[in-house]
Amino acid sequence: MNKTIYFLLFLLCSTVSHAQVTARVEFPYREYKDTYTTPMGEYGVLEQMFDKKTQDDKRWFKIQHYNTNLKLVATDSMLISKDMELYTCESDREICYSILRESDDSFLIVAYNTNTHKTNVVEGEYTHKGSMRSLCIENGYLVFSSTQKKIERIGIVNLKNGDTKYSDIHIDGVRDKKIFILENTIIDGEINSLVKVEENVYLMRFGLDGSTRSRILLTKDMKEYICNASVSKSGGKYFLTGTYTNKKEGMAQGIYFAQLEGDKFKFIKFYNFLNLKNFTEYMSSKKKAKVERRKEKAEKNGKEYSLNYHIASHKIMSENGYYYYLGEAYYPTYTTTRDGFGGVYATFNGYFYTHAVLVKFDNQGNIVWDNCFKMEPREKPFFVKAFVSASLKGNNVSTVFTDGKRLTSKLFRNSDGEVVKDRNTEILETIGDGESIKRARYTDSMHWYDENFIVHGNQTVKNSKTNERRRVRYISKYTIKE
Repeated sequence: MNKTIYFLLFLLCSTVSHAQVTARVEFPYREYKDTYTTPMGEYGVLEQMFDKKTQDDKRWFKIQHYNTNLKLVATDSMLISKDMELYTCESDREICYSILRESDDSFLIVAYNTNTHKTNVVEGEYTHKGSMRSLCIENGYLVFSSTQKKIERIGIVNLKNGDTKYSDIHIDGVRDKKIFILENTIIDGEINSLVKVEENVYLMRFGLDGSTRSRILLTKDMKEYICNASVSKSGGKYFLTGTYTNKKEGMAQGIYFAQLEGDKFKFIKFYNFLNLKNFTEYMSSKKKAKVERRKEKAEKNGKEYSLNYHIASHKIMSENGYYYYLGEAYYPTYTTTRDGFGGVYATFNGYFYTHAVLVKFDNQGNIVWDNCFKMEPREKPFFVKAFVSASLKGNNVSTVFTDGKRLTSKLFRNSDGEVVKDRNTEILETIGDGESIKRARYTDSMHWYDENFIVHGNQTVKNSKTNERRRVRYISKYTIKE
């Protein structure tokens, strides 16, 4: 711990840049096998680390708790099996739950309380090679979905004692492999699962004891097909949003917003991507004109023209009775190689992200405003991820994403969606004069609280005065100035 270097940097506001570093902390690069950063809102931020060194088939798992000024508040550590890995982290108000899994089916749930600075550990077991998706935590229970031998199931873990219950999902007349759980949400002590069954979507509700309480077919007689969904509750009402397509199996062609009432939709409204503001702005002028011509031709013939997209949808956001959808469009890229016998082979080369769409709805499903912005990061991840983070606090909607050494931000006026400050790309800042970032890896950004974001990753920093270089793991606090 005495090797950890803490740096704090407080800057004055600049008229040039509206994203400012207001605090920063650095860690030695080589001490830890893996590190994970978890924002906890106004409770601070946690840095969780696995020691590289092992002893008697065990290694140290460390938790460092920093406040909102990135000053160290508390630390804790424990010996765990050297094969344990951090599967995911979920927070429930002031408590962070870290799920650590091992290949022998065992897992640990490490609960760190940011108020008391105390840690509680619960042990449990899960099915060998079983996945854990769509995790959510509330009222002392962890809920997740999983696929085990082609069967979809809901897992429910009691966080006090580690007891785990399962509820397998079967639909009469449907093969198990045609069932897939899209999302889980705990609302009022009840598990709400959106389940895709062939081309239809059901809302299934479960008790925390694993009992099935209801099963509602949401998409009966609907010509559109739901690709993904996010559910929330506000003012005693249930709302859903996500993407849809007009094909049984296809990529997304638009977004929807719906309200549930009883066992059916009170309303559901669909919006074609091409009817959204600036959705095609990322295209070249030639390609955009081509799309417009095809759209106009289809409309003259009484049809609707659509484009197909892969969309990484965020969970629905809500504030003051309004709801926000954020999605990022991407497509897979490939490289081609030839062998000596005339064969041509395509090799997956990561996902390229083109642009993001941000939509504000009222509680009747009407679009208040929508806007899109270009992304095009240099990084092409080999898994689907969310680059963009958003803050709804204040008069504006702030969006931020990172790409290597760069941070890109854009501000939209919350009242009408107009751009307050246009796309602004900045080189990530270091901690002192005469320093520059020579290399950056694993850079990521997350919304923290209010107008503050966390940027973290690994950097190689060079000091031009001494020509010295250092490799560090860092966390920076960026504040968006309106």
